[in-house]
Amino acid sequence: MVLSSRFSHVQSISDIIQAIARQRGRGDSTPLIMLRTLDDMPGERISHLPIDPQLVQVWLAYTGEPFRPHQAHALAALRRGEPVALRAVSGDIGATLHLLARAALAEAHGATTLMLAFDDSHARALYAAFDDANQSLPRPLQVPATSTTALRVNPFARMVIATPEALHDRVLRHHQRAWSAFWNGLRLIVLPDVHRFTGVAGAHLADLLMRAYRVAAAHGAAPGFLASLMRLNDPAPALHALLGRSWRVIDADDGPRPATVAAIWQGGGAWLRETIELVTQWRRQSYRVHVLCDALVRVALAAAIGDSADVTVGSDLQPAQVLVCAGFPGSISAFRRLLASGYQAVIVVLGELPQEQALARQVSVVLDGPLTAWVPPPANVYVLAQHVACAASELPLTAADVDAWGCAEIVARMAAHQQLIELPGDESIWIPAGEYDPYAEFSVLAASGGAITARSEQPRIRECLDPTLFERWAFAGAALPPGVGGLRVVMRDEEEGSISLRLETSGRRTYPLRRGQVVIRDLHEERAMTQDQRMLWGRVVAHETIYGWRELSPGASPVDTALNAPHESRWIAPACWFELPVAIQVQGQFVGWCLTAAVALRALASFTDLVPFYDHERRRLFFVDAQPGGNGLAQWLYQNAEDVLPIAYDVALACRADPLLEPLSRVEQDWLLALLGRAPVETPRRNASPAPSPPDPQSERRRTVGSSCDPQLSATRRDRRQPFPSPEPPLAPRAEPAQPAPDERKSMQRIAPSAPETTEPSQPNAVQNDERSEAPDAAALIERLRRQREQRERVKGRVTRATSARETEVQPRFVPGDRIFCLPYGDGEVLDSRIEDDREMLTVRFPDYGELVIDPALSLVRKLEPPREN
Repeated sequence: MVLSSRFSHVQSISDIIQAIARQRGRGDSTPLIMLRTLDDMPGERISHLPIDPQLVQVWLAYTGEPFRPHQAHALAALRRGEPVALRAVSGDIGATLHLLARAALAEAHGATTLMLAFDDSHARALYAAFDDANQSLPRPLQVPATSTTALRVNPFARMVIATPEALHDRVLRHHQRAWSAFWNGLRLIVLPDVHRFTGVAGAHLADLLMRAYRVAAAHGAAPGFLASLMRLNDPAPALHALLGRSWRVIDADDGPRPATVAAIWQGGGAWLRETIELVTQWRRQSYRVHVLCDALVRVALAAAIGDSADVTVGSDLQPAQVLVCAGFPGSISAFRRLLASGYQAVIVVLGELPQEQALARQVSVVLDGPLTAWVPPPANVYVLAQHVACAASELPLTAADVDAWGCAEIVARMAAHQQLIELPGDESIWIPAGEYDPYAEFSVLAASGGAITARSEQPRIRECLDPTLFERWAFAGAALPPGVGGLRVVMRDEEEGSISLRLETSGRRTYPLRRGQVVIRDLHEERAMTQDQRMLWGRVVAHETIYGWRELSPGASPVDTALNAPHESRWIAPACWFELPVAIQVQGQFVGWCLTAAVALRALASFTDLVPFYDHERRRLFFVDAQPGGNGLAQWLYQNAEDVLPIAYDVALACRADPLLEPLSRVEQDWLLALLGRAPVETPRRNASPAPSPPDPQSERRRTVGSSCDPQLSATRRDRRQPFPSPEPPLAPRAEPAQPAPDERKSMQRIAPSAPETTEPSQPNAVQNDERSEAPDAAALIERLRRQREQRERVKGRVTRATSARETEVQPRFVPGDRIFCLPYGDGEVLDSRIEDDREMLTVRFPDYGELVIDPALSLVRKLEPPREN
């Protein structure tokens, strides 16, 4: 009877979703592109868990659930001293973290536990869950808890919930005074949702854990480590990078899972308005709704929807009946976790990010596609330098600490710059020098310095953002989030490092127009991809100028607009690059974003975490880590390019009908087809001067100056950095890129997208990004392929004699009359099939391009099924 009632309830939710879709649709079109009911699943149980008997009885009574096998496995591993990571699709794994933390506290009088949240919102959610359980347990089992987000923090609490910023600036900084009792009894460090620490956040976490373990050891404690994470593809390398040792990864999906209705909603340019309308509809149906969104969207969306008893808005999961996710939740693994988090319905509203447009065409990927990868945190020298300085302030830095941390080079450079002092004696010991405060200007989101503050106009809601967004995407008038829009930047404060945002539901989107240079500093590795195509990975210097933006408003054509004052930034970071077999023509560096979107579909990353640059002279396409010092993505792409390139091509195809991204789609298809081996290699034109040969890798290595990063982050924010030592001498002075004169800037205020740009003088080993011409259209691409074929035939000195299929041993795949699909021309009809030089050649009639000769060995050709007869 219970099963029947549950099934009926799920059916009613499905009916409501379909009714809302019919109401929001136009004609035969509907915004609902997927509706699936996921069955409930039973769980496993065990009869006994070896923890405090009183806690056993009370916990069973409080939760109403039995103990699970993964809890016993985790408890045994922790008692053996192993770091434990609980991997699960279900979000209920948080209950196990609370249970094991309480079990650790019950084992010793005065024991304490640290729970590390990702940000303030996460910390408040963790504290609310822990405090709710505390109030329900009998007084002898209640644990004094505190959160560093509270106005008054209790340093004598046995459970401390801290953000990385608070752990860095308060709990570690004052460990000998206010927090000494806490560190004396530290038994366990808990890391809920540790997968959220990606890129430089992961690098910060690794160094924070090193500092925490070092301080705890000085107080006589040796804490264990317990983490939870969603189900990912092989998280072991990323976990190993956090502690420098292996973790015990335990699958924890052994609990029950209720039935859930999963829906994907095509919001398009009006995705924020659709989100608000869906919340309104569910509120009218008397359902409790939680709106899941990132920090940037929450700034304006919370003001439009408003928090109430039946509707909540935030970046963390909260109790509700219906979950509405504003935008794709970042990864396929994250989407599957939402479906297993106990909601009766999960509705994801897609926007117009390139990866979202690809998912809208292949929605089955979100349920059946591969799990997401967690890129191992990088060794970022900026991050490490700040933590080394803070560690020396907390406790004198010994030679054993330096060896365990692997920071000997950083310590030597800081000592050379008189920021660390080596004390006299037989043993090497370093202490801080100078008057600067190494704890100031810290954010887990930034390689160095603080985060960017984003605030709404009314009410004043504040959030912290990745500072790389500030330089490239958050100019005055920009539409944020990057690539999808919904918010307008109405004010930008350079000195404070802040932006003000206004909700904008018109569907307006913007992309930056850029110039830049990339200089190769170090070449680490190179490898062949296919035949003569190479891919390389190393460290580069990137200099970027944002001089305008390309904007699309509903019902209008894309328009390019110039910035009054271009934004300059310069950073050194790892990069990977392709040596393309074909030349591509791009304007405003509007290139590469389909591949970065594909990276976001396969790894825990944003599509803005890699910055593409194209070198016209050498046909090199660079992908540079957006964060100074690196976020690990360039190296990951270098290792996994063969898996990502086909996905990038799917993303490019999905963007063909997008008025803003259509030129990008054509350019992306050009170079992606070449790398995938599905297009002929372009030969030099007779009247064109030959391109200079690529520089010798050995000569590039001889030009390098050290192996680490330049300390400069950006010309506009250089004064906001802390005075850490330069890991290498600065580059020699060079001429800055030429800027338009004031009258030229004025004339650029409204220019057509196809207007050419002025080209700067070329420099050796650099990317020049002022393009001369518009990207080629499909007709030009076809004409180019025709010329290439004719040129190959002239080189042979003869016209290949065509033979019938009966005169050769090669069997044709196609016959006249076959309907085919061919890239990049579309559907066509085979007029003739013949064998030339043991290869099948087709003459095909295309509706848009007429009769063309196609070589199936070079172009992707597949036969279409004949139409069924009625």
